[in-house]
Amino acid sequence: MNMLNNFFKGIKNKVKPVSSVELLYWGMLIGALLIKSFYFQITTKLNGRPFFSVMNRYMLLSSFGVLLIIASIVILAFNKKRRIVLLIVDIIMSLLLLADTIYYRYYNAAISVSVLYQMGLVGSVGDSITSLFKVKDIIFFIDFPFLIGTLLFMRKLWGKTVAHFHIYKRLAIAVIIFILGFSCIKITYNNVDTSTFPYDDNYVSRYMGVSYFHGYDIKRFIKENFLTDRNLTAEEKQQIENFFNEKKNDSDNPKYRGVAKGKNLIIVQVEALQHFVINRKLEDGREITPNLNKLINESAYFDNFYYQIGGGNTSDAEFLVNTSLFPIKEGSVYFRFPSNTYHSIGNMLKEQGYDTYAFHANNPTFWNRNVIYKSIGFDEFMTNKRYVLDEYVGWGLGDKSFYRQSLERIDKSKPFYGFMISLSSHFPYKYQYFEEYDFDTGKYEGTFMGYYIKSIHYADEALGEFIENLKQQGLYDNSLLVIYGDHMAVPRDKADELMNFLGMEFNEFDWAKLQKVPCLIHYPGVENGKVFDITAGQIDLLPTIMNLMGIDTPYALGKDLFNTDYGYAVLRNSSVITDKYIYLSNTRKVYDINTGKELDQSLYDDEIESLQQDLFISDIIIQKNALAKMD
Repeated sequence: MNMLNNFFKGIKNKVKPVSSVELLYWGMLIGALLIKSFYFQITTKLNGRPFFSVMNRYMLLSSFGVLLIIASIVILAFNKKRRIVLLIVDIIMSLLLLADTIYYRYYNAAISVSVLYQMGLVGSVGDSITSLFKVKDIIFFIDFPFLIGTLLFMRKLWGKTVAHFHIYKRLAIAVIIFILGFSCIKITYNNVDTSTFPYDDNYVSRYMGVSYFHGYDIKRFIKENFLTDRNLTAEEKQQIENFFNEKKNDSDNPKYRGVAKGKNLIIVQVEALQHFVINRKLEDGREITPNLNKLINESAYFDNFYYQIGGGNTSDAEFLVNTSLFPIKEGSVYFRFPSNTYHSIGNMLKEQGYDTYAFHANNPTFWNRNVIYKSIGFDEFMTNKRYVLDEYVGWGLGDKSFYRQSLERIDKSKPFYGFMISLSSHFPYKYQYFEEYDFDTGKYEGTFMGYYIKSIHYADEALGEFIENLKQQGLYDNSLLVIYGDHMAVPRDKADELMNFLGMEFNEFDWAKLQKVPCLIHYPGVENGKVFDITAGQIDLLPTIMNLMGIDTPYALGKDLFNTDYGYAVLRNSSVITDKYIYLSNTRKVYDINTGKELDQSLYDDEIESLQQDLFISDIIIQKNALAKMD
């Protein structure tokens, strides 16, 4: 023991309190954070090989610059406690990287301030978050023992004494480090295309690093929520009017105009239902979705129908369909703009004397539905508090009981609009019910895809019973019935399982094409049994439905799918899909829709920019509550 004490005393006498040991500590911490940031970029596939490509080098340079700026702030603001504060910074940034990783596995994006602002949702999605955590994520904290060990070593050398610097010396050091960090960021910023930054957060992270993205996101959040003028200018109002005047369909006799006028409207949004399970069989020949397959033969089916959600996930799908507006870029419109005026299906049908119902067997406050549903025109909202829990599947009430009880709550003596949101097939699918559910998935038993197939087969069974119930009550041929999927079923980190299931090799083009959901419209005489291959999205349902019901939609961003020859879908991340090509905003590349061959992007720039204008107009309408000021 005396020998060890003498050893430390010898070092202490030779080394000043601010020494190479402390510099090593700072270097270890900054280096560890840089490595962990790079690990995040690679494992999420934001960036890829070769590791030191030009793009990766710029991303690392920007990330290093952010860390230097943080270090300069610590140096300036803290003196005696600088070492401890720096360790706390490491802990916070490591936790943020872990949160980014988990969030990215499901949403394919880093977590944002708007999402954190809505963290009241976490209590309801705990199972989903837990299922996305992996043992390997411990790597984000593997540097802690070494850093703490170095701190203890320095304390052993000098006790609790930490060298103090005069404020002017700290200021000089901080300014030098800040300038160096800012220069690193500026060099990167000047060498990447920043025009896509407002549309694609992943593009920001890919080229500037996830640490830069968080700073960028904080600045944007403050600007949009506290510094932005919410008043609609005369110029913006004219811009919106010109946009919709140019978009207007001037046909005097649109196809199927008013064919379902005065009839009931039933829309079913099915949780995590994707197109790739439709008409697909397991190896023994059993259909995954036999009831939907049968219903498609009795309906107009759109097989190139893409989801267009943003950070609001299920709530964004509801918003797209009911308002024909895009969700906002960050967070959920349900939380940020719940009191706006919306020209929604519910509001338009209420003007026609309809009763309007929303049905969802979840908490009424989830996604703030209890507030925004009033704005989008629902007179009555049936939540988990009003259902009898006689069947428990997944997150709560099973779909079979949900559909049955929902129909019982509708006053069928007058025209009604019933909007139903299913729940049983919600991610992560691996619930006790589906572990015991009697549908053998063969070689997929016990896998992610196996549990998803089971949950969708159950959802399909529930829909089959629902259709039979509609027929028995005389509603099947007396109602306009619309069924569609809300969003992706397979997170990007499970892409290999999906590709294996489909017998494909992963690539960005095919992955983009797989982000389709089923969409079918049933009403007697509306080309039932026909498959429409026009490219479309959820935003197109409102104008399509309203034309069938004989109602004008002057402020719908979507198109009437029965009265257009031009198929396209603009995604919230600014990617564009048409009948001829796909433009991926994250790679800024254009591919032939049929062959996947890369095309000359410059030939499509004007059309892509024109289609992306839909996003710009939608954002103005929502952020400025423009529809309240247009009449």
